[in-house]
Amino acid sequence: MGEAMKKTVLLIVGIIFSFPMAMAQEIIENPEKAGNAKAGRIVTLSEDMRIADTGEGFYFKNPFTIRVSPRDDIFIYDGQEQALQFDARGRFVRNLFKKGQGPGELTVLYDIWASSDRLYLFGYPSKILIFNYDGSLDKELSTRDVGTVGKFIWSDSDGILMSKSGRPDPAAGNGLRDFPQDIVEISTRDSTVTKISSFPIRAFIEFFPGGAASVRAWNQLHAVSLDERILVLNYTPEYRLEMYDREKGAIVRRFDRPYVRVKKRGGAGISSTGGNRPPEPEFQTDIFSLHVVDGKTWVQTSTIVEGKGILFDVFDRGGRYVDSFYVQSPQKDASGKPANQMLTIANGFAYGRERTEDELIVIKKYRLVGF
Repeated sequence: MGEAMKKTVLLIVGIIFSFPMAMAQEIIENPEKAGNAKAGRIVTLSEDMRIADTGEGFYFKNPFTIRVSPRDDIFIYDGQEQALQFDARGRFVRNLFKKGQGPGELTVLYDIWASSDRLYLFGYPSKILIFNYDGSLDKELSTRDVGTVGKFIWSDSDGILMSKSGRPDPAAGNGLRDFPQDIVEISTRDSTVTKISSFPIRAFIEFFPGGAASVRAWNQLHAVSLDERILVLNYTPEYRLEMYDREKGAIVRRFDRPYVRVKKRGGAGISSTGGNRPPEPEFQTDIFSLHVVDGKTWVQTSTIVEGKGILFDVFDRGGRYVDSFYVQSPQKDASGKPANQMLTIANGFAYGRERTEDELIVIKKYRLVGF
């Protein structure tokens, strides 16, 4: 990309009396089309393996989150009482969720995570359970400062990164407002929770006597980790990405590309407990999901083209738009048209949930053919 495509701005991020500081923040203005000559190609999903509900040791209720470890183990968050562990061949190993309030137990499960040597559960009572792959409990961390709404982003032996909802400002009043989403680090040594930064999403908020609030989110915070230092974020309904440097404690790069927004098809908008309703958004959120593949950021967009599939964009570590392709999803909406699909991309494969003709839920591992 030519230098004309880059603009570097200096933002004043703090003044410390005798030590004024400025943080350089790079803004990458990408072209409409990716640099790869094969950009726009169609990638198909070819089934490599499936996990079917056989009734032997487990049954699927509502599998939602699929985590895949660097060693290809599969870990599935299924409802609020199942953390299902499978080996790399899809064979059921165990359900790590045990209901209760004792050591190694939870009453409700909120999220799961898989690293190369540990499996993580987050739930209520507010704590994180860290297990070895043999099912033994390695550690239990209190997370009272995280609350009950949190999602894993990254982990290593020293700490865990999570996103969580912050506190809306009552002084702002009811209506469509910025709703803070915090990223926090939990120490695996002493359970200390440290707030790293906060990013606002859009939400319809109503406050009630006594301090309670009703929140209906317009979009969500997407956060993935390129490595132990750099996070890639999207927290706007529009197509915009940012790189956050944990070492510098700041956004160091913003990047996007010209994107044709997708209009919403029907829907009732965002309703509220009090019966009030803000204007329905005209467009879908541009970014459906983020993935990290081979050190690059894959953006799963809201664009779906019949006959082609779901549009994915690829950005390198410098925020440059280097590739794009369509993934043909087997999912259909109520009208029979192609629909977006929650996918996990890991170790050269995609993982997703499907329903059979008999309405049974299966988890499939797919090869990406044509990539």
